[in-house]
Amino acid sequence: MPPPTQERYRTLVEECRAVDPVPIAQLGLELCELWSPPGSEAQVAERLAEELTRVGARVRLDHTFPESPSVIAELGAESGRTLQWHGHLDAIDAPHPAPELTGGRLVGRGSADMKGPDAAMVTAVALLARHGLPDGCRLLITLHGMHESGGNEPLHDLIARGVHGDAVITAELGGGLELPTGGLGLTFWEVQVSRPGTTLHEVMAPPGTVNPVEVGRLVHAELAALRDELAARPGTPPLPSIFVGQFTGGDYVNTVPVTATLKGTRRHDSAMSPDEVVAELQALVDRVSERTGARIDLSAVPVADSFDVDPEEQLVSATVAAHRDLTGRDLPLSRSTVASNAVHFVQEAGIPAVGYGPDPSTNHSDLESVAVDELGRIAGGLALATARYFDLSPDEPR
Repeated sequence: MPPPTQERYRTLVEECRAVDPVPIAQLGLELCELWSPPGSEAQVAERLAEELTRVGARVRLDHTFPESPSVIAELGAESGRTLQWHGHLDAIDAPHPAPELTGGRLVGRGSADMKGPDAAMVTAVALLARHGLPDGCRLLITLHGMHESGGNEPLHDLIARGVHGDAVITAELGGGLELPTGGLGLTFWEVQVSRPGTTLHEVMAPPGTVNPVEVGRLVHAELAALRDELAARPGTPPLPSIFVGQFTGGDYVNTVPVTATLKGTRRHDSAMSPDEVVAELQALVDRVSERTGARIDLSAVPVADSFDVDPEEQLVSATVAAHRDLTGRDLPLSRSTVASNAVHFVQEAGIPAVGYGPDPSTNHSDLESVAVDELGRIAGGLALATARYFDLSPDEPR
């Protein structure tokens, strides 16, 4: 259909401002009740496919990964200029209280990261389906699993097969306060200190017996020194960092264990590549191994590289203008510390990607939640950013 007039765009703006977020939260609650750790997202995928079909999208499930199917939905033309919305279906595999709607918030594992935003996409599709897209313009929605394990294998596969748009909005991060147009790279790492033999009573251990917990302490000290060095470097935040999230070893108070394990993350900027990050970590553990004679094995998995999107990209200006139309507030550009899927589109597909999502401050926490009102803002913002991207608004709707 032809592009809407300015008056029709004003109507879309008013509808986006008037979105009732409660039904979005109710769908988000239903999704949170479906436990979906990485690799087990089929129920969530099927439920979202049903809802996207209901509001007028053309939907299919991609079963390349049978237990982790991807949702692929389209609106508008069969081909042509394409804007993509993207999200993930899984949540971290960690305990959480039963999901609920309480105090104006959707509370539950995956509520903010990112089943609530996924539900908001359904409402955003419904808004655009009522108004239509211009001839030759296509909206693509993709939702994938196996994100929280760090591998993102279904997403890499989709991109490699050309299942992507010309630009992407991920419904992650930002919180309506900023627009992430870049981010730090991320590497998951694991260090295991080990010795041969079995556990020994502390007083029976021969002199010189390697204590993996004690050697692990030395590894931790090296990591802490690197952490402090990175924090002291000059530069504009967010700064590179290293973090230890787990340190385990031993099974009894008076035995010398055979292993100790440390796990954590390393975030880097464009001054380093993922390979250089791995080399840095390897050099660190090698130093401790040489000092102690202990066997220390490093496993490192680069999850994402650092990236930046040109602030002059139409995607950026369209999203900023849409947010202003919706809320009356500006949306300053930022670089994110949190690794999102935007990086994969930028680096693997060569297309711009930005984040327009909820406040991420409770992601992966013991009490994850998202404000119900934020879900309405995300839905309206996605719809208006799409209209702006496709040049459907000839003038500012003041």
